[in-house]
Amino acid sequence: MGSEHGRLGTFTEPRNYAPRTCGRSLSISKKPPPRFDLSGAVAVQGPDIHQSVEQASQNSVVPLFGHHSSLSQTQLQSLPSSQLLQLTATENGLPTIQSALQPENFPFLEGARQSVAVNHGVVKLRNAQQIKIPFATKRSEVIAFLGRNSKILNDSDEPVHIIMERVTSKTMDAYVEFTTLDDANKAVEKHHQNSLNGRVSRLGDRPVDVELSSQESLMRDLFPLARGVVWNGVTPNFKPFNHDEPWENFKGFVSEEEMVMLVKHVEVPHRSPFSKDCPQRPYECLISTLKKFPWYATDRITISQRHAAFAATCGLLRLLERSIEKQDDPVNLNAQLLRRLATAGMKCPGFTPLMKDDIAYLADLCDVEEGAYNQPRFACSWRHQYSMSPKPGVPCDVLEWYIAVIREQTQRDMLTRQHSERTILQERSLETDMYWGYFWAELGYSFGPAFDHMTLSQAAHAEFSAVERILARALPCG
Repeated sequence: MGSEHGRLGTFTEPRNYAPRTCGRSLSISKKPPPRFDLSGAVAVQGPDIHQSVEQASQNSVVPLFGHHSSLSQTQLQSLPSSQLLQLTATENGLPTIQSALQPENFPFLEGARQSVAVNHGVVKLRNAQQIKIPFATKRSEVIAFLGRNSKILNDSDEPVHIIMERVTSKTMDAYVEFTTLDDANKAVEKHHQNSLNGRVSRLGDRPVDVELSSQESLMRDLFPLARGVVWNGVTPNFKPFNHDEPWENFKGFVSEEEMVMLVKHVEVPHRSPFSKDCPQRPYECLISTLKKFPWYATDRITISQRHAAFAATCGLLRLLERSIEKQDDPVNLNAQLLRRLATAGMKCPGFTPLMKDDIAYLADLCDVEEGAYNQPRFACSWRHQYSMSPKPGVPCDVLEWYIAVIREQTQRDMLTRQHSERTILQERSLETDMYWGYFWAELGYSFGPAFDHMTLSQAAHAEFSAVERILARALPCG
């Protein structure tokens, strides 16, 4: 055991998995990667306790106050974080399993659980003659109609939701989210007062009614195919399974057909006459879908349903970039819309780090921009994590230290397997990324229909259980 624990201090980082840079090709180096050396994280006392100030400054992790340091910026960035120093401040440099699993140290969380149900005030805009609002209605027109002084949510929170039927592309009603219910009520009263004074509220060339609405109404219109659900604000409450009327049972918040049709409306615009007048509508519909999707209901969202939303996001990003390059419609299809769509994808709590890495690549985001969305280094190597994400604010070296422990322990475990089983797994390892070691073998996911129908909650249980088992084998018990 002692020799095994000793090797944990010399983990290596994966080769050639450096983050992508915008518009630059990767330079592949055959040199071995630098060692993940944690020796500096453990305080070691020298034989002479009367060492000089100069020697103390050279040996200390943090230079002594007031003493000149010749450390370069690169060396300073490579120093261990205070959290890693505290975590590994033991005789052998390894924390106990109890300490490693403490919430203040454990660097992983269930990504979709970061989604929080917030019930903002809602105003609904509808045509006074019970006809839908104009097809060509723009988001900017809705904001201007309500007035800049109205306390709607910030633009970054995507407060305007113009409902579009995803299959037919018809424009329906429009909803606007306000900071509070009182702010929404004031906006409605203002327009009612204008109507009493003879000033009819118009959106485009049509008179519209402004009425106080609710999150329940918004969620019902935004997810019309979600059967067997009673909305309580933005929180879905699911009805008991109905054996007599199976068509009324819950099957998902969106269907795969809806996500496919969103992309088809852009790919084949001549087949979608309603989207011709407003080419940005499918993109904004997807933004609203990602923004309002109840990702926290992880026990009701399957792997395949999430993949459908992700595939639609990537498909629309590619199409929008092509339209911008060709200047198909510089007014409506522009860089601002691309940034909004990419931001919605990067902020989506239901997407995995690997999915967000693909979105960042399509949107040509640089490393600094990716970091702002809590992306880990080597996100392209998180290939088998369908639920886990880095905990916001965790130091990079702490996150990679845990991954290194998992990688090294699973590699040691591989040597204890029978020859036939070990050979099969080693052959499979040549076809995947080994940044996490044989973590995928510990998980034992079986791909196929059963995997597609697995919920995000089930994936989280499998992945966090696997991490705890591996850490329990790698770290000493307190």
